[in-house]
Amino acid sequence: MKWGIFLLSLVFLSGCATYKQDIDAGLSLAKQGEWKAAEEKLEAVLDNPQDKLLYYMEVGALAQNQGDFERSNTLLEQAERLSDTFFPDTFSNRSWALLTNPRQSNYRGSGLERVYISYLKSLNYLALAEQEEGRSQKQQLKDAALVEVRRIAIKLNEIQAQTPTYQDLNAKENQAFYMKALSWLSNFYTGGRDTDQFLYRDDAWARYMEGLQYEISGEYDDARISYQQAARLYQDGYAKQYELPELSAERAWLDTIRMMQKSGFRQDEIQRKIDAKLSAPMQQTLEQYQDKNAELIVLEHQGFIPDKSEMTLLLYADPRAYSLVLEPLHGGGSLENNDAFRWFTMVYADVNPLNLIANYKAGGAWGTFSGIFTKRVILGRPAWQQLSAINLDQLLTEQTLRITVPYYQGFTLDKYQPSLSVNGTQPDAPTSLPSSDTFTMASLADIALQEQLAQAQRDIYEGLVRELLRSWLAYQVAANVQDEGASLLLNLIGQVAIFVSSAADTRNWLTLPAQVRLTRQPVAPGGYSPTYKVKQNTFFLGDVHLKANEMKVWNLRNPD
Repeated sequence: MKWGIFLLSLVFLSGCATYKQDIDAGLSLAKQGEWKAAEEKLEAVLDNPQDKLLYYMEVGALAQNQGDFERSNTLLEQAERLSDTFFPDTFSNRSWALLTNPRQSNYRGSGLERVYISYLKSLNYLALAEQEEGRSQKQQLKDAALVEVRRIAIKLNEIQAQTPTYQDLNAKENQAFYMKALSWLSNFYTGGRDTDQFLYRDDAWARYMEGLQYEISGEYDDARISYQQAARLYQDGYAKQYELPELSAERAWLDTIRMMQKSGFRQDEIQRKIDAKLSAPMQQTLEQYQDKNAELIVLEHQGFIPDKSEMTLLLYADPRAYSLVLEPLHGGGSLENNDAFRWFTMVYADVNPLNLIANYKAGGAWGTFSGIFTKRVILGRPAWQQLSAINLDQLLTEQTLRITVPYYQGFTLDKYQPSLSVNGTQPDAPTSLPSSDTFTMASLADIALQEQLAQAQRDIYEGLVRELLRSWLAYQVAANVQDEGASLLLNLIGQVAIFVSSAADTRNWLTLPAQVRLTRQPVAPGGYSPTYKVKQNTFFLGDVHLKANEMKVWNLRNPD
């Protein structure tokens, strides 16, 4: 049995290495804009039962980047069905994941990923509607796009119902000191950190896209409501949480005001909103929207959401303090190791009073200071006695266990300011127009990072329980062998096999963009050949003819 565990571990490690290499190879192709080659690579590695949701999401996004909108929607609809249902969570599936690693279980996705399945589908339907000549079919496709944004609203409302709002967080900041102290004390056993501030509670950009889809369909009051929801979210805390420019809220307020104008609101109401919400430059932008104008809208989906890495922690027992101690494995001064250590210090290190006291009792003043570099799990005497009853305390004092958790390495988002040139192709059209400002409206990279921060404590405790169980089972097998030499040999082999096979679940939807930038340019009806420049890259839309009141959406995927 022990040899079986060892051989399974070797096979598993080989499979993990191949999986990671193939994922990185596919992602590398995508970053070069080689969408078809990237799809073929990722399709091969993700075509298995536990990664089925990831398969449909990744391949669906890559199909959209190739302009194959119908196939993209077919794939994303499969992802939609999987993400909205409970996976068959069989005993064998859970048991195998527990004895190997969590990547062997079915991937279930995150709230962000569920929302952006519908987001991409709505863009697919919009692109298909623009390609359609028949009025009836065009309207059906626009209606299908609206179905997707209503799905977005439903999903966001579900997420919102389970998380505190920005108003709740602001109220917590403004509450009396004694209430803050009680809240602080209640966080002792969650690492002393208030994870509420990192939660994905709503999505201002997705709400904004609801407004845009409603506006395109001529449902101006619904568009106003959605734009206003987005504006309030940006203003109340979304922009601050994800480090977006304050002007993102102003842009949403501007579009709210435009919909008020189209919906027949009184001029005095509109003027009050303009005076309250728009700066002088944004008021000038509002004045560019004249009756019968067309509009070019550029959605730049830039970069890629970061991929997760694995951090190795060493677990050992401290019987004097009736506790377990975790510390990061020090691997030198490379950038990756420094990022891992900073993540550990930020998320896991002992900073609350109970752990500081335990560290002090175990090691004096130096023990208190060393807590900055460790995480202590205080069990107490009763729990320690239970560990002793099953000889787990002996196992932990004789060997060091390896716990593996996911984390994000440091990343820097592109802050380059793009430019849009709208060149006229007809004699009566302007040869060039200055572009409106481009705004970063969403940072999916920051959302993913903060979601990981919010669940970091769960990850470390699940990893701890998993490795304790695996080690205890292997220890029991070796302990029941009668021959002392064989028992020692099996115990050594088991320790090595379990140590090297520890792994974390680092899966996520990697072809999502890191951030989304928005440019909206009102133009007179006519023919144009728009170009969009960002850094060293120039993108061409081709020749387009815009009619009065027509809205043209340019869904631009920038891999750089």
